[in-house]
Amino acid sequence: MKNNKIFGIIIMVLFLGILIAMIVQLLPLLTDILNNRNDETSIVSTVNALGWRGPLSLVGLSAIQVIVFIIPAPAIGILTGLTYGVLWGLIIFLGGVALGNLFVVFFMRKFASLFRSNKKKKTKKNNEPSLKDKINMIKRPEIIAFFLFMIPFVSSAGPYLFAETNVKLWKYIVAVVLGTLPTAVLYVFLGNTVSQGNYTSSIIIAAIFIVAIIFILVFRKKLLNLILGGVK
Repeated sequence: MKNNKIFGIIIMVLFLGILIAMIVQLLPLLTDILNNRNDETSIVSTVNALGWRGPLSLVGLSAIQVIVFIIPAPAIGILTGLTYGVLWGLIIFLGGVALGNLFVVFFMRKFASLFRSNKKKKTKKNNEPSLKDKINMIKRPEIIAFFLFMIPFVSSAGPYLFAETNVKLWKYIVAVVLGTLPTAVLYVFLGNTVSQGNYTSSIIIAAIFIVAIIFILVFRKKLLNLILGGVK
């Protein structure tokens, strides 16, 4: 048992080492994006100068913005569309999002238990189930993940929440990709229109995006209640 714990810690350190290496490698690109956020030509030139590493770098940035959620997803999504167009930009961004979620959920499920206390958690006085417990009671918990990832910014909590649930990993990743798809399309399409100098279309798309976010946020409770309504 002790050997298994030591082995788990070694693997965890290797995972963290890979993550740190990714961040160090991509930090110059991220710094350039932040420093030149009003000069899209400079940013695109920087990515294109990377050659075949450019798409891989943006996949890495898309993954890291899931893991380190202070990095704005819209900025990365728009950049992929700005640099590689709608189709390839969408594939790159969604690929990174899937990879980032896979990393977090797999890592937490496999290694977080090493640091958990063996003591039983105290139950609430009113015995009201937590959100995690409610999700586990649902026949298809991936539906919650789908709706959660349709809400920008709020979705950053998704991998850390669902790592604690019983949802199958592959179903969760599919739900993440499908839930992220609408906003991802808007991000890359917005970036692509900016690259073509069509700022009128960019403004219209941005307005639609804002309205969609407001709509989802206003009705988020009703959506969740509709799904969780049968759970007691």
